[in-house]
Amino acid sequence: MAYEIYLRQECPRIKVSEAMLKKIATKILRDLGFKKAVLSVLLVDGPEMRRLNRQYLRHAWSTDVLAFSQKTSSRHLKEMVPAQVFLRKDVDFLGDIALCLPTIRTQAKEYEHTFEEELHYCLCHGILHLMGYEDKNRTAFKKMHRKQRQILTRVKNNA
Repeated sequence: MAYEIYLRQECPRIKVSEAMLKKIATKILRDLGFKKAVLSVLLVDGPEMRRLNRQYLRHAWSTDVLAFSQKTSSRHLKEMVPAQVFLRKDVDFLGDIALCLPTIRTQAKEYEHTFEEELHYCLCHGILHLMGYEDKNRTAFKKMHRKQRQILTRVKNNA
């Protein structure tokens, strides 16, 4: 398989189709030019996202998405990925993404998106962070969000 997407659902009260999320992740990776890539995605609730944010970024709040690049992180969430993947040279291991489903659901209502649209947006946002995109200042924020919109428009149009 060209793309290996490891997904773990730890927020059972909000249902997400694993097949759909893997399909969108694959389309985003393909759009970004990856031929072979490995990615892990963890779906969590608010308390778990706060714990992760506190543990890794020293922030005492929840957020919609956290991304841990293979290039800059230690093992973070990678226990989801089989150890033999790290020995392979034929794929890029991008890293780990944690998505907070309750926060994403709230944001979807605020931005008048469907839950799925906001979930895809956050997934794309996390993947771009893994590639080195940042959104810490206004210029970088605009650049990153423009890139997300472009990718998701192409992904949607090529459904």
